[in-house]
This record gives sequence, structure tokens and C-alpha cells, in this order.
Amino acid sequence: MLCRKKRTPLQRRVHKICAVILVTAILFLIYFEVAVKAQLSDIIVRDMQTVAEEAVTMAVDEYLSDHFEIGEKLCDIAYDSGRVAAVTLNPSYVNAVKTAVTASAQEQIDALSHARGVSARLGSFTGLVMLMNVGPEVRFPVDSTQTVSCEFHSSFESGGVNQTVHHVTMTVYVDLLIYSPFRVADTVSASSTFEIAQTVIVGAVPSYSGVVTY
Repeated sequence: MLCRKKRTPLQRRVHKICAVILVTAILFLIYFEVAVKAQLSDIIVRDMQTVAEEAVTMAVDEYLSDHFEIGEKLCDIAYDSGRVAAVTLNPSYVNAVKTAVTASAQEQIDALSHARGVSARLGSFTGLVMLMNVGPEVRFPVDSTQTVSCEFHSSFESGGVNQTVHHVTMTVYVDLLIYSPFRVADTVSASSTFEIAQTVIVGAVPSYSGVVTY
């Protein structure tokens, strides 16, 4: 008759240690999924929003420095018998600016995200709020697919006696779909607004109240 070999005390101790390690590892994985990933995802969202805003600012600054005449080309003023008849934005130039800025912003986002990545303090990997900013920085790469769009706003305000100030602002919207070791399910959005042209118009401007969007 076959009989089961009795384990030695050393074998039983090893099996207990292995069981404790396995249970600890499972509990750690559950904790990591529930607590740590949520905090790291928040860090990724924050850092990528900063990257997007910096990239957009760089793209707009670069465009404005290369196109200092943008105010003259962007704004069309029509006169009738010496009086201001209409003030509009040049649609072809608006589209050219949109195309250039969106393409440049996408390139800048790719460059910054690849060069800088996302950093988190080592304590953040514990999931404990008290240790979020403790320890050395750990950097990891982040890839994203971005959608960049621009919207122009034209508005007017009184500039004094018989003068009107025409403001043109551009808002750049960025939507990021992030791919990283720690999944970010939702699209990350950021927006920045810049005043890109300001023109002082002498004479009354008809129907200039409100904001016109292009």
C-alpha cells in the first residue's frame, strides 16, 4: 500500500514562506492596481497637460516671431467715403495661421514628451499620500496621439475719442490620448489663449459689440 511521504519540518517551513510570499505578492498587485495606478495616472495627466501648454506656447511664440506683420495681414478694414464700413479677419490668412500653429504644436508636443517624459517621486509608487513627494525622481516615457485645433476670436473695445481697439485672440485646444506604462483611460485636454493682434482704428466702427469667432 502506497503511503504519502511525510514532509520534514524544513519543507513545511519553506512551503509556508512561499505561501506567504505568494499571498503578499497578490495583495500588493491588487493594491498597486487600485491605489498606486490612480495616483500615478493623476501625475501623468498633470505633467502631460504642462507639456501640451508649453509646446503650444513655444509654437505660437515661434510663429509670431517669424510673422511680425500678422496684425496687418490678419485684419481687413473696409472704408466707405473715408468712414469705416466693416472690420473682418482675412479667412485665408486665418487658415494659414491655424495650419502652421497646429502642425508646429504637434511637433513640439512629440519632442517634449519624448525628451522629458513623465517623472514621479519614488514614494509615489507606494500609493501613500504622505510619501508622494519623497525619494528620487523616476522617469518613464510617455507616447501620445494628439489633436490640436485653433479658434480665433475678434472683439472690439472703445479706445478713446473716435477710436476703437480691435483685439484678435487665438485659443489653441489640445486633446491627448496617452499611452504609458500606467493606463490613462480618459482623453487629456488643455487649452491656451493668446492675443496675437491689436489694431487701433480711428473712426466709428459699426456694430462692434460682442465677440466674433472664426
